[in-house]
Amino acid sequence: MDIRPATEADLPSLARVMDEENIHYEGDDAMPADDVLPKLKRWFSANTDTLMLVAVEDHQVLGFATLVPLFPAGNLNVGMFIKDLYVAADARGRGIGEALMRRCAAEAQRLGATRLELTVDKDNPRARALYEQLGGRDTNKAYLRWDGAAMAALAEETEIV
Repeated sequence: MDIRPATEADLPSLARVMDEENIHYEGDDAMPADDVLPKLKRWFSANTDTLMLVAVEDHQVLGFATLVPLFPAGNLNVGMFIKDLYVAADARGRGIGEALMRRCAAEAQRLGATRLELTVDKDNPRARALYEQLGGRDTNKAYLRWDGAAMAALAEETEIV
């Protein structure tokens, strides 16, 4: 198994894993599977600040992680945020999540980050146990989200010029 930055050649296999993740989190509201690859291709061609890492074996993506820079982190340093880390259901239990986490940490250091952060669902004790085993600690912060109507309402009456 190889953990490395994603390439354009990985996108069809990556789309399969991202579709699985999307169904896992969005359920009946998940986008149609046929829309995943075109959306991923658009993002991949336009993206400049996110590092997409993939776990690949026999030309198949088994999992992925996305690293996004955060600024400012403590003392005006750069931090890195793991936006997603997902391992395909049929590839779990093989150490892929740990391998992706370790590569994320190595990439964060290479990019000059002084810390690495992520969120984990409260109902995912297996992932949380892995992250804590690898030295992650609870920061006692709440993660809040605005989407759909809530985001539109928050943005209302704000003019961007």
